[in-house]
Amino acid sequence: MKVEWGSMVSLDYEVLLDSGEEIDSSEANGPLRLQIGKWNGLPGLGEKLVGLHQGDERLIRLSPPEAYGEWDSGAVLTMSESRLVGDQPLEDGMTLRIETNDGASAICRVYRIPEARVALDFNHPLAGQPLTLFVRVKGVTLPP
Repeated sequence: MKVEWGSMVSLDYEVLLDSGEEIDSSEANGPLRLQIGKWNGLPGLGEKLVGLHQGDERLIRLSPPEAYGEWDSGAVLTMSESRLVGDQPLEDGMTLRIETNDGASAICRVYRIPEARVALDFNHPLAGQPLTLFVRVKGVTLPP
């Protein structure tokens, strides 16, 4: 069966950075199941699967906008380190979960800057990076 808009697709996959580092795979996390046109994961992946058949293998390149987006300086907040209360000392590059003013939880990366200040980067860690995926179509079904 051929992949088309609305199809449910099951994939074996490997995701690689330009450095060659594998950052995700179906071997580690199981097959990926997605519905073409309705999946909110990597936005550019679905349309690149259209036309493939069960058993097909492809190397797919996703630009940053097709993957996790461009890095956005507007997603970086700078504040006094003293505003962040916690038991753990802040270190450059550490991941921190914080509660926003509206009570939601958000994850950011911490970067120390001069004068007892920190920059909190709320961009996805892979924002701005192209990805290469090797995919193998395991199954294709049409929704009822």
